[in-house]
Amino acid sequence: MNLWVMFIAILISVFIFIILVSFGRKDSQLIINTAETKTGKFFKKISKNKENEDLKILFEEQNGTRVLIFNIKSLEGLFLLRIILSLSFFLLVIISGFLLDRSLILHSFIGAVIIFFIPLEAVKGKISLKSKKVQNELPDIIDILSSLIKAGLSLGEALNYISENYDCEISKLFKLAKIKIIEGHNKIDAYYMVAKLSFCNDFKSLIKIIMQAESIGNPISKVLKDMSNVIRSNQRDLLKIQSERMESNLILIIFVFIFIPTIFLFLLPVIPQLNLLF
Repeated sequence: MNLWVMFIAILISVFIFIILVSFGRKDSQLIINTAETKTGKFFKKISKNKENEDLKILFEEQNGTRVLIFNIKSLEGLFLLRIILSLSFFLLVIISGFLLDRSLILHSFIGAVIIFFIPLEAVKGKISLKSKKVQNELPDIIDILSSLIKAGLSLGEALNYISENYDCEISKLFKLAKIKIIEGHNKIDAYYMVAKLSFCNDFKSLIKIIMQAESIGNPISKVLKDMSNVIRSNQRDLLKIQSERMESNLILIIFVFIFIPTIFLFLLPVIPQLNLLF
């Protein structure tokens, strides 16, 4: 009987989904925009965290991003998606428990809380991955930029050369800056926009140096070379710190999973004798 009830519930869900999909695109978009507006007012009241600045920049500058299988265009839309997913999971598990004659309230609550944070962590993971890619590519790009300027290219020509001839995260940012300039943005504003979108402090410093050199006209080849050396040195220091942490974690793993079981194996034959004594 429960299987029949579950089968009918699935058919009803599919029917409702088809009806929703059959709505006109304008009507659906109007509903989504209204929901995002209402959610945005509530979201601004409860969220004043500085971590949301990076998320806001990601949505505003890229005109949205893909979260799981959904295309989200605003911070409010992300918040709305998190609420919908968590509530949907909560109701689905509750109904499933009711059909199976089991109490799944605790499971549904824990699962809903976990699902509520999954979309946010997915977006933060995108930001972190992009920041790491830019940070890793930065020393080589700075060296190439310095070499191109030494070879006689102007700063603008060197930036165009990198954007057109290299396939990396930084070249994509330079291409985006060119697009923004074509769209009518000031050159300095366009490069500062992509600097924010890199989520990398060293890249922001590079853009600041480049724009200052562009406005003042000072040669920056030596400055770029020094900057590249500093970044490489910082990356080596970071790798040393990470390797030291790995060594300490490895010692802890050896102690917990090898040393303690070995001691237990040595003491295992003695345990029966200790029971006789006491």
